Amino acid sequence: MLTETIIDIARAACALADVPADEIEPIRVRDNAMLRIPGQRTVIRVHQEGELDTAVRELRAADWLRSHRVLAPEPIVPDPVSVDGRPVTFWDDLGPATAADPADTARSLRALHSLRVPTHLGLPRFTLPDFGERIDQALTDGRSKVWLRYHAAELAHRWEAIEWPDPWCVIHGDPSPHNTMATPDGAHLVDLERFSVGPRQWDQATVMFQSDTLADPPARWEAFRDAYGEDVTTWCSYTTIRDIRSFELALFALRHADKSDHARHQADYRLACLMGRGGDRPWGWVAP
Repeated sequence: MLTETIIDIARAACALADVPADEIEPIRVRDNAMLRIPGQRTVIRVHQEGELDTAVRELRAADWLRSHRVLAPEPIVPDPVSVDGRPVTFWDDLGPATAADPADTARSLRALHSLRVPTHLGLPRFTLPDFGERIDQALTDGRSKVWLRYHAAELAHRWEAIEWPDPWCVIHGDPSPHNTMATPDGAHLVDLERFSVGPRQWDQATVMFQSDTLADPPARWEAFRDAYGEDVTTWCSYTTIRDIRSFELALFALRHADKSDHARHQADYRLACLMGRGGDRPWGWVAP
């Protein structure tokens, strides 16, 4: 969706929620758009169409986290408003989007994983995304889509075969550097759309994935590992989660390949890596 359209949706939502907004600036416009109201410490999140339940869960999850001293942004408006079928939520602005220190991220996730699963939030059990729909949306040729569907089936089979070493707990679901923000108080967990009951290894592997797929400096993973107190890479099924995360990011790039020449290059490069034509890890993927 065009940035101008997203801004129009955000402006209409501000009027419905009685949030003053003389000016609105985009932060990130992709599947779930993030915008800022300058000078008012307000971030606007425009969710995807039909994601009202997810938007409500994010608001309630943030309140629950903060009640247990796990840092998360504070909702400014208690409930979502809807514009053209898209839920919109309002959050306290944490400032510049700087990735949290990996040790702080580890401590936040460790605290999260230690909490008792709440019954009042209605958290779903973690499942793999609908890869079929994402493959249909991929901007690539038919032959590549056939390969992607085969690869998705293989990954699903490997996932079902995992024997989890621990009971499932509350997880963030996507604790990437974009979703763990640095503040003077420590690491805030943001973007809670995949907040669920799932395996702690998923969160841990998502952080390690930044190093062995995206060429994040190994020292960042080592700091996370030491602060968390576990090394997920020694677990036999780590590579399954790593490969699923790689597949997700490749499909994301393929769905947005028409945004620019750079986006097209990243999409094609990621697909080549998955197919074994991109050399050894780390691949050095960058944002499309």
